[in-house]
Amino acid sequence: MKRNFKMSWAFNVILGAFLLSMGSCKEEELVFPQQGEQETIVTETRPTAKPTNLTYVSAFNQNIEIHWPALSDRVVKAQIKYKDGAADKLLDVTKFNEPTIIHLSELKSYDFSLQYFTSDGTGSKVTRTTLKPRAYEVDYKIENVSVQAVPGGVTFIFPNTSQRELLGKLSYAVGGKSFEVDLKGNTQDTVTVSNLTDETKKIDFSLKFQDDQWKRTAAAQSQTAPGLLTYKLIMPTVVPYMEGNNVVLAWENETKDPVTVNVQYEVNGIKKTAVLEESTDLKGKLSFDVQGKTTAIAYTLGTEGLTSPIQHSQVNPLALLNKSLWSAEASSIETQEGAANGKPQSLIDGDITTFWHSTWSSSNNPVYPHWFIVDMSKIEILGRFGMIRRHNNDTGGFKTFNIEVSLDKVNWKVVGKDLTFNSADKPAAWQDYSVTPVKARYIRITMTAPMNSATSTHLGEFRAYAY
Repeated sequence: MKRNFKMSWAFNVILGAFLLSMGSCKEEELVFPQQGEQETIVTETRPTAKPTNLTYVSAFNQNIEIHWPALSDRVVKAQIKYKDGAADKLLDVTKFNEPTIIHLSELKSYDFSLQYFTSDGTGSKVTRTTLKPRAYEVDYKIENVSVQAVPGGVTFIFPNTSQRELLGKLSYAVGGKSFEVDLKGNTQDTVTVSNLTDETKKIDFSLKFQDDQWKRTAAAQSQTAPGLLTYKLIMPTVVPYMEGNNVVLAWENETKDPVTVNVQYEVNGIKKTAVLEESTDLKGKLSFDVQGKTTAIAYTLGTEGLTSPIQHSQVNPLALLNKSLWSAEASSIETQEGAANGKPQSLIDGDITTFWHSTWSSSNNPVYPHWFIVDMSKIEILGRFGMIRRHNNDTGGFKTFNIEVSLDKVNWKVVGKDLTFNSADKPAAWQDYSVTPVKARYIRITMTAPMNSATSTHLGEFRAYAY
């Protein structure tokens, strides 16, 4: 009996351990991989292959998608619990080879509980997840469209949301005429409206997408002005001038978009044409022979398939400008130099025996830099300028200076920097400086350093040459 008792005890221990291990494995086999609380993946991107673990997809059209992992053969169903509005929802899932799609009534966060069950009703541990569905596709496209002004048009960029084609309309009116553009969401999500030439006027656009599957329509309005045409950006930079026997048409094209330049002109009564096709140069130039004669030209710029209005210009050989309509101002004025001197107008009076002088007789005399501005009264193509020192003083002038030009007296462009002027040359003579031909109405000379230790400065006369 004693021996049998020992054997019975050992058998019971082994049997109990086996049954315990079977019981512990029973629940573990309900999920894959074997673990107690299953990892849950929440994403807005559908998995390209079956995930190792459960994947929730926050999908469009107020849907939640559940992509199932590889499960034990003993799992016969999954039970999903959630609350939508005031209703408690319970969903039993028995097919795991395809995603489960749950349509929700609101755009808000939802709490989901998921549990697996075997055929005998044994349940796994509960997996809990909180996530929010995404909007209807058509709503999302309308609400997240990017509207961009481009040269001569407006571009609409819609977000890609799925593989389904969503049809819509883009409507607008220009010059009293109505236009419609078909939209094909998800297959063509970028639409550009072109040939809009007036960047000063905003255009009212109407957008609409229709989703027949969900019986839903989304619409919106957008008011946008087209972007400035490339030729309108280039046109203000065009500078015609004479170089030897040739007329040169120069321009700047910071966009580097192709521009075609066409020039019509005459030489000895013969009509001629000069053309440069599709230039993308940052600094463009077209040169043609006119035998060095004053020549009237008519030119156009073509970009984006559109041509500018005809521009007319008369190009002359470089010549000294008449100063009768000019005016001048300066950083300071000296009143103790006699009636004809001291003031900036003396710089442009055509008399080299009068001069401008900065203030030297006050208790707080200004120091370097000094400056003066000349207003030529109209826009000229400046090619050269000159200065002559004060006729009766070769000791107190300036040594270095900068020159800037402007069309509006607000925006200035440096065309010469750290230039040198000889205020002590004997006898006093004109000192001329060439500049790259540039459009200008205002010229500003800033004197940056003295010839000697004087803090004031002076100058006899200023002149300019233009084409």
